[in-house]
Amino acid sequence: MSRTWPSRWQKLWRDLRAERGRFALMLVAVAVSLGAFGAVLGAYAVLTHEIEANYLRTEPAHATLELPGDVDAAVLALARRHPTVAGAEARDVILARARVGNDWRPLLLFVVDEFNDLRLSRFTLEPGSALPPTGGVMLERTATGVLGAEVGGRLQLKTPNGALSEVPVSGLVHDPGLAPAWQERMGYAYLSRDTFKALGEDGRLHELRVRFHGVPETMAAVQAAATALGEDLQRQGVAVSKVRVPPPRQHPHQRQMTTILFLLLAFSAMALVLSGVLVANNLAALLARQVREIGVMKTLGARTGQLAAMYLLLVAAVGLASLALAMPMAFVGSRGFALSVAKLLNFSLSSTVPPAWVWATQMLAGLLAPAVVAALPVWRACRVTVREAIDRHGANPSWLGTASARWPVALRNVLRRPSRLALTVLLLAAGGAMFMTALNVSGSWERTIDKVYQTRHYDVELRLHQAQTVALRETLAAMPEVRAVEAWGYSEAAFANPDGIDVSHGYPDKGHGSFAVMAPPPATRLIDFPLRSGRWLQSGDDDAVVLNHAAIAQRPGLRLGDPVALSIDGVVTRWRLVGVVEEIGAAGIAYVSDSAFAHRTGTEGRARVLRVATHATDARQRDALIRRIDGQVTAAGGHVQTAQPLTELRTAMGDHIVILIRALLAMAVVMAVVGSLGLAASLGISVVERSRELAVMKTLGATPRRLLRLVNAEAQWIGAISSLGALALSLPLTALLDALIGSLGFVAPLPFAVAWWGVASWVVLVVLVSALAARPPAQRAVRASVAQALVQV
Repeated sequence: MSRTWPSRWQKLWRDLRAERGRFALMLVAVAVSLGAFGAVLGAYAVLTHEIEANYLRTEPAHATLELPGDVDAAVLALARRHPTVAGAEARDVILARARVGNDWRPLLLFVVDEFNDLRLSRFTLEPGSALPPTGGVMLERTATGVLGAEVGGRLQLKTPNGALSEVPVSGLVHDPGLAPAWQERMGYAYLSRDTFKALGEDGRLHELRVRFHGVPETMAAVQAAATALGEDLQRQGVAVSKVRVPPPRQHPHQRQMTTILFLLLAFSAMALVLSGVLVANNLAALLARQVREIGVMKTLGARTGQLAAMYLLLVAAVGLASLALAMPMAFVGSRGFALSVAKLLNFSLSSTVPPAWVWATQMLAGLLAPAVVAALPVWRACRVTVREAIDRHGANPSWLGTASARWPVALRNVLRRPSRLALTVLLLAAGGAMFMTALNVSGSWERTIDKVYQTRHYDVELRLHQAQTVALRETLAAMPEVRAVEAWGYSEAAFANPDGIDVSHGYPDKGHGSFAVMAPPPATRLIDFPLRSGRWLQSGDDDAVVLNHAAIAQRPGLRLGDPVALSIDGVVTRWRLVGVVEEIGAAGIAYVSDSAFAHRTGTEGRARVLRVATHATDARQRDALIRRIDGQVTAAGGHVQTAQPLTELRTAMGDHIVILIRALLAMAVVMAVVGSLGLAASLGISVVERSRELAVMKTLGATPRRLLRLVNAEAQWIGAISSLGALALSLPLTALLDALIGSLGFVAPLPFAVAWWGVASWVVLVVLVSALAARPPAQRAVRASVAQALVQV
């Protein structure tokens, strides 16, 4: 053994030097895919830990009890004495408005009973910030750009019942339970009960937030505990209108983020496996060239296991070298990706360094993935007998049969090795499928967002703090720039619980998981939502209700004709389900007729929502007109809560998906690189195996140009087959991602779309890559003399 192993090391070193180009190709392919795998795995480990840690550090309330009256000291004392309650605090969340230049922005006010004793739903002061004095506010750190205000500056705001006030900004806070303000197109501000009262409100807080001890942190257990607490308070004379129980221990965006990261991790693992296939193909090329050497070594006593171990050692060396390149790439990629996602979801990273198990997994993947995939071709090559090795003369096309004689020569050459062709096509098709899928999903998302305009035919929705006389509609309709105006009934609501207190599963921001009732005119022309089942509202419907798809997702057991009990302002109303519509860009909404709504709520002749369609032809004209409409409503005595242009809704939706599309495209690039390198390897193998055949063709008069054209044609055939495979793979993959992403973002699949320009782009790219991949092996074949070719494999 002491004499044998040095000679083996010398042979391995000679092989590395002689085939340095081929080993460099293996190295690049494995390093790129391993770097992508490590980056996604590292980001997954960091983000899944940090998003939960950020959220739980805020000590989120297990439940929020909504009271029609004030949560005063007496109510707090009752709640805190309850045997299951570990902590209770008074809060409120109010939708106000902030003046930014000439425009108004929605402003969510988080009113705190006592800043110095904050134990639940906490937020963190940013460096250089201070708790606000009475009359001052703090802003969430992502809201400064939306509100145009900084620390030390002043913010103009208007509460529901107060006048326009200018308040100082004392500092910034970080609240990881909220989406970034720029994403939601609204501002966030924090103030005390005293400041809230100084702004013109009565100072009453209507939310009792509680945490329980001894209660399992499951939805059912927390809901039962919160309902029991509410019933106990009611028995002691404290009215409770509703209970909100968000998913325990779960950030509002945690499920979406985890699912998407897992999806990207699966794709990166696929890229790593494909790079292992590329290593196997390249090693097959080396073994094809050394088949006679293997025969000679066997005549000298080498065993199959010894030879296999020697070649697998080469694979391990490629893996180690790839790790040296991939791990720094993975660290940088993981950090950048994690920071981008954290910014998108508004939480901070205490560390961007992945845990040790990530590095260990990456190292094992880098060493094992290429070796496992390469083991079969290595074992097959090393099992060859001495006779087979000496007699090996190239590919055997006998399986094609006589019918293939009429096929193009290049196609017959490509089909000589069907297993190798399948692996090569798989490599290239996987990259193409990812490329097409990323563009398809992007197109599906754009088509979904376009539904905002296709199903809504107005320019701005004005929501009022209280129902106002519908004469406001006539005031706006008289404006020459206004094309149409409709007055709608509106109220926050909940599915009624006939056995006790109403329960919803919304978060404290009152956005995620919210539910409302809207009452359009009978023949509304400003919306046109597609029906999923049943029918739309008709004139004379006194008890009919139509739910949008987000609302039906909250009660999946409902069927057409079923009774539906809705709690509106604490009053239980009963309806009959007649239809379900798809409404993109909205939370759960129940639609009832305006007359039935007015009768049930006592708001005849009044409305809370005005939807206005204008004659504006561009964004500047539209913005100016919306300001005038807002001013007209205010001048006529209306108190505007929000004025949401339709363009804002579309922009907010688009901001939620940009990082996913970019990640998919980046993964597509990785797989396309690996696939292109696989094509180059396959062509190199083909030329090596047919060295004698090409030499014979040269002796029979084949010119260098003809040989170049032949090898290039083979490359184009492989590219064409792989393009068809990529298209075929991209279709089910697109459907899968459309369903997954749609369910996460809209509770509905995205519409299936094929970006044909993306398919065409990939075909052009494959043609270019095929030509480039074919050139080196073709040139080597042309330059080789007949004598050199005949002594090769």
